[in-house]
Amino acid sequence: MTDSLALHSGDYVERYNRKPLDRVRNLAQLMHLSSTTRLVDFACGNGMLLHALGDRIGQYEGVDFSPDFIAAAEAWAERDGQINYRFHCAEITKFCAEHCKEFEAAAALDFSEHIADEIAIPIFSAIRQSLKPGGTLYLHTPNGDFFIERAKEVGILRQFPEHVAVRNGADTIALLVKAGFPVEGIRLTMIPHYNVLRFLSPLARLPIVGKWFEARLWIEARI
Repeated sequence: MTDSLALHSGDYVERYNRKPLDRVRNLAQLMHLSSTTRLVDFACGNGMLLHALGDRIGQYEGVDFSPDFIAAAEAWAERDGQINYRFHCAEITKFCAEHCKEFEAAAALDFSEHIADEIAIPIFSAIRQSLKPGGTLYLHTPNGDFFIERAKEVGILRQFPEHVAVRNGADTIALLVKAGFPVEGIRLTMIPHYNVLRFLSPLARLPIVGKWFEARLWIEARI
């Protein structure tokens, strides 16, 4: 855990702060929310989703184990004049144990690729327990079948050191099922990359090799 915290602190936070808001704003548009929704954002980082959502929800709660990220999130929210939000520097499983069945929606954006199965299963089980009946988890992650990720897997390209478990759609769904999400409530959509690689997205329609050009996974898991 100490090594993981080191990877998600300091310079990594500074680099993350430079990422464009548009990519998360586009993901936020895929969420089914209302003005009364209470949403929890797991591994919230600098709180980018809070700014992308605007006034679409009733309450935002951000959870991250990195003090550096929570400090950056608090500072940005204060500068931006945000309201109806709270940030928590906490381990996800502990937070969820203290907030059972409280939320209509949960987000795990660009997070699952950072945790191996033996850690991910109890974490997503805890996330499920934090949701109210009928609540939905929104998960976004790189697709392990994307040709860039395959090239990283075999050593042609360098993998990000914090990406320890980039999964494809089937493996991500299997992970959620092991965590207790009902398979009939899980819906998977392939979406384009958010950078220049999005222009390769039409190649996903090709037979046989199309899956290598599906860059990102978008999963809605309803309990």
